[in-house]
Amino acid sequence: MTQMMKAAAIAGINKIEVVDVPMPEIGPRDVLLKIKSAGLCTWEQRIYTGQAKAEYPLLGGHENAGEIAAIGELVTNVKVGDRVTMGSSACGTCRACLRGEDKGCVEHFLNFSLKGGFYGPGGFAEYKVHRSDGVFNVGDAPWDQAALAEPLSCAIHAARLLGAQLGDTAVVFGAGTMGLLNMMVLKMSGLRVGVVDVNEGRLAKAKALGADVILKSGPDIRERVKAAFLGGVDYSIAAYGSEEVNQDALDVLNARGKICLFASAHPVTPFSIDPNLMHNRETSAVGVVSADRRDHAVATNLIATGQIDLSPIIDATFPILDAAEAFHRATSAPSYRVMLNP
Repeated sequence: MTQMMKAAAIAGINKIEVVDVPMPEIGPRDVLLKIKSAGLCTWEQRIYTGQAKAEYPLLGGHENAGEIAAIGELVTNVKVGDRVTMGSSACGTCRACLRGEDKGCVEHFLNFSLKGGFYGPGGFAEYKVHRSDGVFNVGDAPWDQAALAEPLSCAIHAARLLGAQLGDTAVVFGAGTMGLLNMMVLKMSGLRVGVVDVNEGRLAKAKALGADVILKSGPDIRERVKAAFLGGVDYSIAAYGSEEVNQDALDVLNARGKICLFASAHPVTPFSIDPNLMHNRETSAVGVVSADRRDHAVATNLIATGQIDLSPIIDATFPILDAAEAFHRATSAPSYRVMLNP
């Protein structure tokens, strides 16, 4: 008889169903993770609200932490009982992997699979199967903070691709969860960082978490950013996807500055780049989504050793049976991370 488990599925727009699905079966290089915490990422929130297109039902959940319940016969890096975070895995042999760029691996990401007819990463459930190379020991860190290693790794990935270093300057447009994580990582890297947002409560949160400059969005935001940073910044992070934000972020760059297109846009809104201006000022743009495994390893270590405290960006926790309420909370008003605790 097939053993079943509880899972929260996005069944349609603004519709969550707690369903019974088969327990996942592990392969020789897999682990079975007993989920202790799962974060409601913006991606899953947008699928729930219909802003992002997806085929329903979808079994979301890729910001996860939990306890190893079983391991495959070839697994040597973790053991049953270990407390771990869950990040991306990779094949280790393709061109991207051999170049240390496993984000581009043909088998990369978060082990999407079919579970009882539901497509998705599968972390909004009691258990999840995952490749062993995609889990990282997190010691005694609180479960809800441990689950945020995945979004934290994305901010670490952005800082690394930008080349951010001690003495540089940056401005983050957007003070939601991901904007704040970007700001915190840049501050830890030794940068002077500003944050721009329309919401004064979010700006106050950014200030409390270490932002050097907070600026409310407005028609003169470019001039105010430049004034606060002696003419411009080395890096701008677009943590909110819109044409206006992207144009603002481009305009405030110093010569040789870089814009990071961190947030996706819904709907898609292309923006204009003056090629001669980019040519003459030697500026550049980089897109960021997800992270390499090494970024997740750093994120997990920062959490495990207490070098970063993510508790201020956790708004609320709900049991999996109350997943509908959790999604409503996360999408009905400005919030930070809402967590499911299976």
